[in-house]
Amino acid sequence: MSGSSGSSLVGWAAVTGALGDAALQVIVKNSNADWGLKEYFAQHGTGEAICVAAGMMALFFVIWVGILAPVFRVQPDNLIAVAVYGVILDLLFRKFRIFPSLDGYYASLNYFWSGFWAIVPMALPVVLSKMFSQNS
Repeated sequence: MSGSSGSSLVGWAAVTGALGDAALQVIVKNSNADWGLKEYFAQHGTGEAICVAAGMMALFFVIWVGILAPVFRVQPDNLIAVAVYGVILDLLFRKFRIFPSLDGYYASLNYFWSGFWAIVPMALPVVLSKMFSQNS
């Protein structure tokens, strides 16, 4: 793998999920920004939402690194492939209502923006893993 181990990606995914969710909670709580997430955070609470985000991101990358990247013969740290995976996950979550508590989020964002905001947290672990592996 070019510069990023699978375990590093999974670790950075968990960190990205936890810190990203915590930051999003602060933004939603302290601004007029809502994006349909106030109800989600109210339902799940601060700690649970952070743990869910960290766990889901780690799980997404376990599946990516361990199954999908090898099947599709792409490097797990390929940003374009990870971005496509993020968009596919977003579409699956929207279509099958995997988290009904995110209905407000999907109602407030069109397909482009929810896809965009799915790419960002999927790309960050790859970028962070590459950055920190090069500095080691």
